[in-house]
Amino acid sequence: MTDGPHPLGAGEAGLAGAAEPAGSLRRWSGWRYELLLAVELLALSALAFARPVLDSFGRSPETFIARGADARTVVLFALVVTLAPPLALAAAGLLARAFGPGVRWVVHLVLVGVVASVAVRRLVGEATAWPALALLAAGLVGGVALALARWRLVGVRAFLRFAGVASAVYLVQFLALSPTGDLVIGEKVGVDAEVAASVDAALGDDPPDVVLLTFDALPLDTLLDGDGAIDPQLFPNFAALAGTSTWYRNNTTVSMYTRDAVPAILTGRYPDPENRPNDGPSTDPENLFTLLGGTYDLHVGEQITRLCPEELCPRPRAAGLGRLVHDAVDWWRGVAQGDETEDEISLPALLDDDRFGEAEDWIADERPEQVDDPDLMFFHAAIPHDPWQFLPDGTIYDTERYPVGYHRIGWYGPGIGVGRQRHVLQAMAADTLLGDLLDRLRAAGTFDDTLVMVTADHGHAFVPDTPWRWLNRDNYEQLMWAPLLVKAPGQSDGEVVDDNVMSIDVVPTIADILGVDLPWDVDGRPARQAGERDQDLKYVDDDEDNYWRADEGDTLVTVSGAEEAFRRVIRGDAVEGAGPDAVWRRTPHGDLVFRDVDDLDVGAPWEGPEDVAVTDLDRLADIDTGEPLPLEAIGRSDLETGTYVAYALNGTVGAVAEVEEDDMDGQDLVLGLLPPELFADGSNELTAYVVEGTPGTEELRPLPVVEADD
Repeated sequence: MTDGPHPLGAGEAGLAGAAEPAGSLRRWSGWRYELLLAVELLALSALAFARPVLDSFGRSPETFIARGADARTVVLFALVVTLAPPLALAAAGLLARAFGPGVRWVVHLVLVGVVASVAVRRLVGEATAWPALALLAAGLVGGVALALARWRLVGVRAFLRFAGVASAVYLVQFLALSPTGDLVIGEKVGVDAEVAASVDAALGDDPPDVVLLTFDALPLDTLLDGDGAIDPQLFPNFAALAGTSTWYRNNTTVSMYTRDAVPAILTGRYPDPENRPNDGPSTDPENLFTLLGGTYDLHVGEQITRLCPEELCPRPRAAGLGRLVHDAVDWWRGVAQGDETEDEISLPALLDDDRFGEAEDWIADERPEQVDDPDLMFFHAAIPHDPWQFLPDGTIYDTERYPVGYHRIGWYGPGIGVGRQRHVLQAMAADTLLGDLLDRLRAAGTFDDTLVMVTADHGHAFVPDTPWRWLNRDNYEQLMWAPLLVKAPGQSDGEVVDDNVMSIDVVPTIADILGVDLPWDVDGRPARQAGERDQDLKYVDDDEDNYWRADEGDTLVTVSGAEEAFRRVIRGDAVEGAGPDAVWRRTPHGDLVFRDVDDLDVGAPWEGPEDVAVTDLDRLADIDTGEPLPLEAIGRSDLETGTYVAYALNGTVGAVAEVEEDDMDGQDLVLGLLPPELFADGSNELTAYVVEGTPGTEELRPLPVVEADD
C-alpha cells in the first residue's frame, strides 16, 4: 500500500515522495516534519550504535571506574551515545534541504538504508556465527529492503517513529538497570562510627604506617630462578624485600579476574556469586579502607574497583567525556571489524600507555614522612598486565599490542617464547616500581617501622593451546600462585613460609599484625594461622568464564593436590640462564646475543632457496632512538621447523629465534625481540643467519632478509 499522490508533482513523485502523504509543500519545509524524520533515524541508530554500546559498557562499570568517571560523566556519556549519531544523520539530511524537497527526501531514504544496513549486520552477527562476507551481504540486503519499504509502505514510517521514541528504553536500562547504573544511583558507603572507635582504641597512640601494593597479572613463577628463590638479577627489589620480609611462597589467588580478585584481597572474603563486581561496582562496606579509615589517612589508587568510600578517597578528576566516547567508538569499530567481541571491553584507562607513569606518580605523591596521623597507602598497579610494551625502566617500545599467537581465548601455538619474554620485561618494570616505592619509604626514614605488603591479584598462563586467563587443569598453576611478601613493622630478617595461604588472608593478616579484631566475618585468616588449613586443598571462585568449574551446588572450585602443584610451581624459571641480560637470551643459542658477528664463525651463505621475510622492515631505515623503538622482528620463512635463526642488528646479534610452525599461515614464524641498545639513529641494518652446530660451537650461515608482503 502506498501513501497516495505526492505534492511535488508527477516528475518527482515516482521516487522523491511516493511514500509521503498528500499535502502541501509547507509540510516539507516545517521543522515538525524534520523532527519526525530525525526520530526515524533515532530508531535505526539506536539499533546500530546506542543499543550495542550501552549494553556492553553497561555491563562493564570497571571501564568508567578506570576512567575516573563520576555520575554526571556517566549520564553525559549515555546521552552522547544515544543522541550524537542520529543528530549527525539529521544534520546531513538538513543540508539537503537547500536542494529542494525532492533531494531532501531521497537523502533521507539513503540515510535510512545505510543505517539500517549497519543495524541488520550487527543484529545478524549477534544471532549467528556467519563469516564477515555473509554479514556484509545480509546488511546490504537488509538496508536496501528497509529503504524500499520506507518508500512504499505507510506502516514502516509509523513503526520507525514509534521505535524512535521507544529507543529511550535503552537509555533507561543503561542508567537504571545495568551494573554501570550503580555508579549513578548506587548505595553510598562510609565508615561505621562504632568500628572506627573500636579500631582506634586497639591501635593505640602510635600505629605504624601500612603499605599494600598489588600488581596485576604477576605469576609467582615469573619471579623465580628455578631453585625456589626470587631471581636477584632480574628482580633485585623483590629479592631485597624478601630478604627482610616473610615470604609466603604458597600464596594463591581466589579469582582469575581483577574485578573479583582485588575485592577478595581488600575484604578477606571469597567473591559473592550473587553480587559480583561485574554485576555492579564493588561496594562492600566491610573492607580494609572502612576498617582503618577512621584512624588512618588514606592514599588510595584503585583502578577498577571502588571499595574506598568517597568521603575517605575523593575520586580523581575524570579523564573527560571525550575519552570515554573515544573508547566507545574504538570498541564499536573493533566489533564491526571483527577485532572485538560484543562482550569484550579492554579497560582502556587501566591499560593505557601511561599506566607505568601513573604508578610512578602515585609513588611520588605519597607522604611517608612522620606526621600525626598514620598513613594507609594502597595502589593497584596495572603492571605487568598485558599488553606487554614496557622495558624494565618503564620505557615503551613500538610493537603490536599483543604478540603473535596471542588470541582472546588463549595461545594457539607459536609465539609463546617472545610473548613470555615481553611479559618478563614488563615484570621487571614492576620491580622498578617496587624499588621506587621502597626507596621513597627509606628516604623518609619510615621503612623500618612500616607494615609493607606486596602481592598480585592473579597470574597469567603461558601454556600452548591453552587459555591465558580462564582456569583449566593445564594452566591453573601459573594462574593461581602469586607473590605475597609481608614485612612487619620492625622486621629485618627474611623468612620463607610455605603454609597454605590465600589472597583472602591479606586483610586478616594486616589486622593481626596491627592488633585489631575484625568487627565482621571474613573467609580468610591471619597468615600465621595458615598452617592449620588442609595443605592439600585450595579454593577458587567458580566464575562462569572458567573451564574448570565447581561441583554442582558449590560456589568454589576445589583444587586438590595443591601440595604437589606448589612443588612444581617453585621449580619454575621463566628465564633460563643467569644475569641481568638473561631475558634476551631465550633459546639454547642465547649466548650469541650481544656478540659481534665479525667475532663469530660465519660460513658460506645458506644454500637453500629460503629467505626470511620480515614485517615492516622499512621501519629500520629511519630510526630516532628518542622515540619508541621497533624491537620485535616478525619474520616468516620456509625453513624447516626447529631451525634456529640469529637476527643481527648493525652487526651485533640481537636475538636467536627458533622457526615455529604456524597452522594459520602458509609460512612458519621466525620471531625475535631485539635489545634497544643495538639501535642507532638513522638507518639500521637487520641481517639474519641460520645457526648450525651445538651451543658454544655455532656456525652462522648468512640468510637473505627481505621485506614481507603486506
